[in-house]
Amino acid sequence: MRAESFARPQGHNVKPLIVLGGLARTFGSLVSFLAVLFLFLGSYLLGDAFEHPVDAQAAAVLAAAFCITLAVILFYYLLKPRRPKHRRIAYIRRAG
Repeated sequence: MRAESFARPQGHNVKPLIVLGGLARTFGSLVSFLAVLFLFLGSYLLGDAFEHPVDAQAAAVLAAAFCITLAVILFYYLLKPRRPKHRRIAYIRRAG
């Protein structure tokens, strides 16, 4: 065997693809489905509480608020912009 066949190619990245893809790209469709599901469930529960205010329970209103809040948090983590790591390292090197 030649020594060249054991050498690692220069363009190959050592990190696994799941790390390179990130959580938003890997689980984005699942998280967006759950966020939409929680948003519709919270809207349904809150709409039912507004439609029948005498029969509405406090637990239903709290559950609706929790579902809507969870949906907003999931959307935030799905859509928040990430700064690339190489910019952060260059910024740290310039500051130091």
